Amino acid sequence: MRRKIVLQSILFSSVLLLWALFAASGCGRPAEKPAGTAAVSAGMPGAGAESGRKSLVCRRLYGLIEVDGIIETAWRLADTLRLDDPAEIADPNQVKIYTLWDDRCLYVAYNVQDKYLVARQTQRDHKELYKDDMIEVLIDPRRDATDQWLEDDIVYHVNLLGQVKDDRGTPEGKSDPTWNSEARFAVSYQGTLNDSIDTDTGFSVELAVPWSEIGKTPGPGVTIGINFAAGDAEGPGEHLWDWCGAHPFRQPTVYGVLELQ
Repeated sequence: MRRKIVLQSILFSSVLLLWALFAASGCGRPAEKPAGTAAVSAGMPGAGAESGRKSLVCRRLYGLIEVDGIIETAWRLADTLRLDDPAEIADPNQVKIYTLWDDRCLYVAYNVQDKYLVARQTQRDHKELYKDDMIEVLIDPRRDATDQWLEDDIVYHVNLLGQVKDDRGTPEGKSDPTWNSEARFAVSYQGTLNDSIDTDTGFSVELAVPWSEIGKTPGPGVTIGINFAAGDAEGPGEHLWDWCGAHPFRQPTVYGVLELQ
């Protein structure tokens, strides 16, 4: 009987030791994520992402954003992602993207560090707007994730002069360039446009896209397909890059997932 009690005591002590080591390692406790850091990964759990698909959390906005091209305090609530220029040039752009939402709009902001600011197009929907310094947001609201540009799919290009090139898809899967958005856009920049003598600092863009235009009712857990892109006119020719590696950019099949929280 005494031998049985001793064995039970040893077993109990071993269990206590294993539990202490497990607790000290931090296992079993959720990791703390500082507010305002990026919530981006390939197939990140908890953000509506499928395996291999990029994802981003979009936080709810409490308060107001004045769409003036200036990234004010309210944007500090946002999770962010980086979309830095991958080109091998002397001064590649550094790009930070923010998203927020409320009951009225989806909000997107870009903060771009760029030492040479270029923009020449002053006409809406100009076919060569992509040759300017610009940003681009592409949305697949229904997440059809096809290779066609369907009637729910929307793209917004904005250059440094605040000019917009927007279009929507059609049931036949083609672009309709005659469509005009009701979204609000604003740009601010620090430097001198089209002057290669001085050194500029960069620019910021804000977009407020009505949910009525997107065609979704917002709420926690709602997801949309999304891609972000940017363009830089520096160097011998313009170049563009995007978040999801879409070729062409109007390829929702590879878009990431934006989840409202």
